[in-house]
Amino acid sequence: MSATGETEDMGAVCEETRRALAEDPRLGQLDVGITLRGQRALLTGHVVTRDRQELVAAVVADHLPGYVIDNATTTLDDLPEPPPTSEEQLRG
Repeated sequence: MSATGETEDMGAVCEETRRALAEDPRLGQLDVGITLRGQRALLTGHVVTRDRQELVAAVVADHLPGYVIDNATTTLDDLPEPPPTSEEQLRG
């Protein structure tokens, strides 16, 4: 198979996996990118919770058996706390 054919096949695999994430009733996840390199799948993007982060990785693993899943998605829990408002500072 040519390099172009392999790229097209990988693109189709990524698209099918993204569709599986979007259609999974537990997720409906659309903000996850999938990049395939060799037998590795890199997941990027944002999810709400760590539970959902784990579920995204599990769904991808089901669709890409034999791939190592590198889950680099972030969650709201990973974001830094916003600085306190002036009102909160006065109460503190």
